[in-house]
Amino acid sequence: MKRSIATMVLFLLAGCSAKTVLTRLDPTITAADLRQGRVAVLGVVKLEEPEQIRPPLIAMLEKTWREERPDVPLVTADSVHQALGTDRDRRLLLGYEYHGKLEGAALGEIANSLRGLARYVIVARVEKDRTWNVTRGISPKDTTSAEHILYAMGVTGRDARVAVQLYDLNRRALVVSARLKGTTESQHPMIDPRGPASLVVVPPKVPPEERGYPEAPDLAPALEQPFRDFARVLPGSTIPPSSPLGEKR
Repeated sequence: MKRSIATMVLFLLAGCSAKTVLTRLDPTITAADLRQGRVAVLGVVKLEEPEQIRPPLIAMLEKTWREERPDVPLVTADSVHQALGTDRDRRLLLGYEYHGKLEGAALGEIANSLRGLARYVIVARVEKDRTWNVTRGISPKDTTSAEHILYAMGVTGRDARVAVQLYDLNRRALVVSARLKGTTESQHPMIDPRGPASLVVVPPKVPPEERGYPEAPDLAPALEQPFRDFARVLPGSTIPPSSPLGEKR
């Protein structure tokens, strides 16, 4: 294979734009309220998935919040977990996972446990998650190997839709909510599947990873832009969302 193809074997991960549909924005909430009240992370869940998938999703939410809104103090999910206790934390997140909202009783429990720590709590639920494959052309000089095998860029993508909600614990009320879409991709050169299979003889020296599409990227990178955009729609942000807001539903 040509050296130029070999140098491209490393996976490339790329986040893309997210569409944001703002479903609620309480007009009374202010940037000063957020800064003085602080925001606590309850967690990030995915419907009908085990809680073991949550840590990298929570880490992405906390990372993007710190980068986008350093002006608003953040209480981490670990601190919230300690304040609530393991059993209560698990029960509240399980209820949110299946119902997609925090009811008054749940908000009361959280408010009592977080009194003095935070006025607001943020929580998110992954509603859709799908993977896909596509083949893209690469430079003509990189499309064939010494064995005259046609190469292309194999891409595996991941699309996600996440609902993010911010609650005011003092009022026991939902103040901001949005549904956001994000995507991420991994790619590497592979034998072009679009050519006639009967005409392609794959030499044994061709590495396994070049015989098919790359593995699906992790879910967390697909949520990076959605989480950034949610932080940007809140009062006090100086950066607009990455794409225009959709109509309220």
